[in-house]
Amino acid sequence: MVTLRAGLTVLLAVVLGSSAQAEDGTSEKKGPTLYGDGGGRLWKWESGEKSFLTPEGRNVVLGGVGEKELWGWALEGDQARFFTQKLPKKEGSGSGSQGPQPASPLIFDPGRYPAPDRADRAGDRLLLVYGALSGQPRWEVWRGGKKLAARAYDDGRLVYAAVLSPEEGWMIAGRAADGTPWLELSGADVEVPEGWRGRLTVAAWVPEAEKKEGEGADNAASSGTPEKTPKKKPVHPWAAGWGAPGAAPPRALLWGPDGWVQPQPTEDGPQGGVYPVAGSPGDGVLTLGGWQAEAATGTLHPWFWDGKAAQTAAGTADGAVEAFSVKGKGGAFLIVRHPTAPWHTQEDGKESQVLDNLGPDDRVVAATGADAPGAAPSP
Repeated sequence: MVTLRAGLTVLLAVVLGSSAQAEDGTSEKKGPTLYGDGGGRLWKWESGEKSFLTPEGRNVVLGGVGEKELWGWALEGDQARFFTQKLPKKEGSGSGSQGPQPASPLIFDPGRYPAPDRADRAGDRLLLVYGALSGQPRWEVWRGGKKLAARAYDDGRLVYAAVLSPEEGWMIAGRAADGTPWLELSGADVEVPEGWRGRLTVAAWVPEAEKKEGEGADNAASSGTPEKTPKKKPVHPWAAGWGAPGAAPPRALLWGPDGWVQPQPTEDGPQGGVYPVAGSPGDGVLTLGGWQAEAATGTLHPWFWDGKAAQTAAGTADGAVEAFSVKGKGGAFLIVRHPTAPWHTQEDGKESQVLDNLGPDDRVVAATGADAPGAAPSP
């Protein structure tokens, strides 16, 4: 269950790092750099080592990670105080620096709110969701401490994703009580395919693709007058999950600028249901990660969508997907949380790599790199 946003919830990017040299001089694969929370503290995980970003004594939740800072909220009884924190500097960065740098202090916003189930943040705006899986959810949008919009339901629907746009608007996505996918855009219902069953688990704002040199030249460029200020790329709302008419096996289901679409299943892969659970903005596309089930046995295989084609890995795995990559140096992979030890693994369909020093209370929220994971699930 996830939410995501381009920009702040650029949230969220995963990539395999470069090779590291072991002490004995042999080459050792370096995994992604993860950020998460557990036991009321924020942490960073890299190369099997976990370092805490907040001291003991506070009960804090990580909401998302941007390019230069992370954000979250501290729980104080039944109230929440939102904060930002600068990301730790890399080892060796800065003049004369050696080793890891100390964590930056938390910078708290003014105001307190009832503790949310899910939340998203963009600038001075907040999107708060309460009772997300209760069947009676409600959401609120705030700006600068003033409530802009709110809505409550009592009809059994569930919220799986909630996200703010980088500038204006928001999305709420999930499942209606009758089992149909459900999507709202800035408070307005989006019509879903009639007679379908399924759910939406991903919501994201995707920037338009980078134009190649010479494409889309404007009048100023053609006249030889350079632009003084580069234009912001337009962003578009996207949502994804799975669905199918009637009792048919579920397939990946996407909603975006072209309306509702479904990627075609791979002919050489398992022909069972497809279940995207994490998503991320790519270059003009929404990328996805999740599972594909075998029709006969229900066995799960890692599944990926790079915005153009689906890929199903040969190996098997299961668990809760917390992050993913579709084009890291080591290929596509999932970061998966398990109910028993080993608690977290990296699954690429070829091998299962245990992520050491992550325990049962740890939750992976984001990872840094060139490829974004699905938006982190707000607890």
